Amino acid sequence: MSVPDGLMMNLWESLRMGEIVLMERTDSGDQYFGFYQLVNWGRSRGYKVVVIDILDSLHILKAKARLAGLDDGVLNSVKVIKIGGTIEIGEVVGWIRDISEPVILAKKFMETYTTLLESGGPTLTAVVGLEKLFVASEFSPKNVQVIISAISKYVGDERRLSVHFLKANVIDGMRQPVVKLLEDLATTVIQISRKDKVTEFRVLKSVDPKLEGMTIKM
Repeated sequence: MSVPDGLMMNLWESLRMGEIVLMERTDSGDQYFGFYQLVNWGRSRGYKVVVIDILDSLHILKAKARLAGLDDGVLNSVKVIKIGGTIEIGEVVGWIRDISEPVILAKKFMETYTTLLESGGPTLTAVVGLEKLFVASEFSPKNVQVIISAISKYVGDERRLSVHFLKANVIDGMRQPVVKLLEDLATTVIQISRKDKVTEFRVLKSVDPKLEGMTIKM
């Protein structure tokens, strides 16, 4: 295990079932490495790994992982709930093709996701492409509440640990309050940025006092 691998594994091990963790990328960098390590960690712990794939974000992360020399084959066996998009990756157990109506989208998602949670065993959920829901033309500000409400329903549900990957810099200035809302409902917020050749993981807040304020550089 490399040093970056070990640091990331230690970070994941510090998280608790029932949490909603926001991995907030504040620059233009990629998130395939953190996502890849999270999936590997979940598999090593025997978790049922579920990816919420918003508008083909999983395909992009998988392709970048492969181009970076990582074994992207591990992503072929994860369970996937697709929201929009056209590219099938992994074991797709639900596909919500129409994202034009957030209320219907949220209802269909919760039906599929609840079935997975009730199928037994601890679940690790990775949400990729979250920012796309807030920049898609179909999602007006009045619908933001629907999305936030759907996410918040699972805070404290100890059947699952959920990690949301967000590229905050993609969300324009008028919708930046959305980022603050996501930070508020999350139990742990980790900001990620890169300067020169150093990537910094900074824990802005956490329900674990030992984690709060921690910074990891690699």
